[in-house]
Amino acid sequence: MNPKTKEWRDGVLSVIMRDMNKNNGPYKAHHKFKWIILDGDVDPEWIESLNTVMDDNKVLTLVSQERIPLTPEMRLILEVAHLKNATPATVSRGGVLFVNDSDVGWKPFFDSWLAKYKDPKTGDTLAENAFILALSTYINDQFLDDLRHKSHIAPVCDMACVQSLTCIIDKLYQNLHTVKPQYDHLKKLREEGNEEAIKNIFDGFFIFAAMWAYGGSLDEDKLSFSNGFKSVSKIKFPDVGQCFDYYFSPIEGIWVHWENAVSPMNKDFEGLFSNLVVPTAETTRQRYLLDIHVSARKGMIYVGSAGTGKTTIIMDYFSTLDKEVMLNASINFNSFTDSKALQVVVES
Repeated sequence: MNPKTKEWRDGVLSVIMRDMNKNNGPYKAHHKFKWIILDGDVDPEWIESLNTVMDDNKVLTLVSQERIPLTPEMRLILEVAHLKNATPATVSRGGVLFVNDSDVGWKPFFDSWLAKYKDPKTGDTLAENAFILALSTYINDQFLDDLRHKSHIAPVCDMACVQSLTCIIDKLYQNLHTVKPQYDHLKKLREEGNEEAIKNIFDGFFIFAAMWAYGGSLDEDKLSFSNGFKSVSKIKFPDVGQCFDYYFSPIEGIWVHWENAVSPMNKDFEGLFSNLVVPTAETTRQRYLLDIHVSARKGMIYVGSAGTGKTTIIMDYFSTLDKEVMLNASINFNSFTDSKALQVVVES
């Protein structure tokens, strides 16, 4: 209803539900189900209008006094990320049992992830994956408590860190079985029965994943964190630099400095000078971590002050992607960007 003229005008939901009820437009009488999916936050100001829809009445009552009953074919789904703004009445009517993530904790997710590394027939842990289970003892409540008291660039939660941890390990494990030099080396170790060397590979994978999942967002506490990780790792880190300066090589079985993985600069580059990126150890490791999350279809956020190369690294990475497989789009923000302006850009 227009607050000035008091003139009634149907909203989007009212029109859709009326068309479903009367089989207008794309909705036909022979349709078995007619779905309405509402995403976004559950706002009490509009969800209260659906109270009679979600209770036993199953009727939408409009301000114009029109009543639109739900037919047996009509279905309503509220697809939300949280219920922070919902009233208890809305929760009860939706038949929702909401459990806070802080009450559940990260262990159920971690346990379900470990279940992937078990034989589906016998339920036994696969041979080399037994080491992943053993390495999971590194991650415990005391470990997380110590991290909570460290200074982070941006706020982090336990679940996000564990998800990053599992994402990185999955990619490293996949490379071990799909990248030919790594697979040939693993196959040779199995034939030789060198269980200790195989165990060291997974130990290195876990340490690499954990140090980035839990330490990548640290601020000034990175040095103490690095020293702690160096002492935890069974595979000795070089004395020079921090643990973040190195990656684990499963073939050599040692920690290798990122400088050894830097690609040579393209001397034949003919594009704009502003698009020229000179590879360094920093850009190489950031691209590697970005590639892990992109290939796993996981979100990733770069946080840092202006001029640290966040946009440059990301745009340079996107320029190398196959446009037939993945498209990308960039949205520029400034101090004048508000939610309405962002919505217009996204919709365009």
